[in-house]
Amino acid sequence: MVDKIHNLGQKIANHQASIDELTEFISLLMPNAIEAVNTIFSPRQLIKRDRVTEPLPTDKRQLSSYRTRLGTMLEYALSTQLDSQIRGSFDSSLRLTFVVTHQYPDFYLRDPVLAPSASIEMKAVDADSVEQAARFEVLQSLIQGDKDVVVLIGWEWCKAELENKTKCEYPSIFSFVVVPAADLAYERDESVKLRGGRVDTDGIFVPTKGNRNELKKDEGNAGKILRLVHKTRKADPFKLSEHIQRYLQFSGVITNRKKQLVDETSEE
Repeated sequence: MVDKIHNLGQKIANHQASIDELTEFISLLMPNAIEAVNTIFSPRQLIKRDRVTEPLPTDKRQLSSYRTRLGTMLEYALSTQLDSQIRGSFDSSLRLTFVVTHQYPDFYLRDPVLAPSASIEMKAVDADSVEQAARFEVLQSLIQGDKDVVVLIGWEWCKAELENKTKCEYPSIFSFVVVPAADLAYERDESVKLRGGRVDTDGIFVPTKGNRNELKKDEGNAGKILRLVHKTRKADPFKLSEHIQRYLQFSGVITNRKKQLVDETSEE
């Protein structure tokens, strides 16, 4: 696997990697990065006292804000661990950097002279909040099909107890998938069209309630991470790309974990 990572990384640094090779490169790095976040960063820096002593927000707006904040922290930690692996193998010939000048993407993979060779968007999905999941709303016109990937991670709260018997919890990543951004955007747009909407360079437009012939600008529902593929296309998944099939498997894992959490809560 080390040789595979090195060969793929060299192709990326030389701007010769296909989108499938870029997807595979990030996918191979993710397990070690997740392990480091789950065993070092999160239990040390994202830990808090148990839910009874230190409750989470309950107001809908505060809930959304805290999940966004925590998702950003996990994305930061993961990117740091990914770059640690990249630095160890490639030194200055390839690096992962934050993108600070605009909203999309989150990160660049840069070559020796710092030219972007690939783009990475990262989204964290809280298993306890499927309906308020992260969104992917980037228009296809902004996506470089051969260079842009999206990393999706699913996380949940992990209950623990310190050596001094203090009950606590911290976020733990339990699933991930890496998908070409163009594939996700295509499925999202197809879903919008199948529901009577429209997608153009001005944005995503969906039918208004009560009048299917009148369109309004989408308010975020079309881009919800777990709803990107229309149900009619899900019905025959083997006609979808292999990347989207893996995305659907990820979505299923998140949905099932949400059901488990609901069952566990009802039993307490």
